Amino acid sequence: MLTVSADKSAKVWDISEDNIGKVKKTLICSASGGVEDMLVGCLWLNDYLVTVSLGGTISIFSASDLDKAPTSFSGHMKNVSSLTILRSNPRVLLSCSYDGLIVKWIQGIGYSGKLQRKENSQIKSLAAAEEEIVTSGFDNKVSVLLILFDGYD
Repeated sequence: MLTVSADKSAKVWDISEDNIGKVKKTLICSASGGVEDMLVGCLWLNDYLVTVSLGGTISIFSASDLDKAPTSFSGHMKNVSSLTILRSNPRVLLSCSYDGLIVKWIQGIGYSGKLQRKENSQIKSLAAAEEEIVTSGFDNKVSVLLILFDGYD
């Protein structure tokens, strides 16, 4: 059996014939420790153990190799409102959703992380210059963020 918890862990259980459960393995899905990492759903399908976090990250574990690191997918929870490519690194794309989230994507790899912002205002559109991201919000405010990327990471 597979269960998930708000403590940000998933547990694989062995259930005996007399209905007594014993934890076989505790799986940790994220190391950041934020509220968005609380696990809210799970599925065991054949050899795949799937967990879903409050922040929308989907982690897929192998039931036959519980020590193997999971494959994780993430992205926007709301509609994407704008997309731009960095001129200084054309393999890096940035997308934003109206809820204020900016996500970095790398061509050929996929999701690469969320950009941290001081404010969490809603974003209507964004554009990237050489070392800056300019956002325009629904509140008619323009913000400039410094890009702190080194390489593709």
